[in-house]
Amino acid sequence: MRRMLIGIVLMSTLVAAPAVACGPGGTTRGGGMTSAPPLAALFDAELTKANLDDADMTRLKAMRAEITALEKKKKVTAAREVEEKAMLMLGYRKAWTACGQGSFLWMKLPSKTS
Repeated sequence: MRRMLIGIVLMSTLVAAPAVACGPGGTTRGGGMTSAPPLAALFDAELTKANLDDADMTRLKAMRAEITALEKKKKVTAAREVEEKAMLMLGYRKAWTACGQGSFLWMKLPSKTS
């Protein structure tokens, strides 16, 4: 009886863990829950502290303007594609999560100087 109770508790924990890990902050898209950072939020934060040459900084600022224009036109998918290219320049890549279709977080790439 004790083993059965421990088994039930363990199984309940394993089943609930992925749902809890995604948190309540997801947004609905197509009826399912997704979890993705707000568009360009981390990009804006990283751009202010980026140590890049003038050409790269100009290019990133143009990409940020493009993201804003696409977002205003409700072309979020296209804006996310530009954001992904810009974040790669800043040393980040998308890390897909199991929190629903389209769920991701930004993962810092290892430094090239290491």
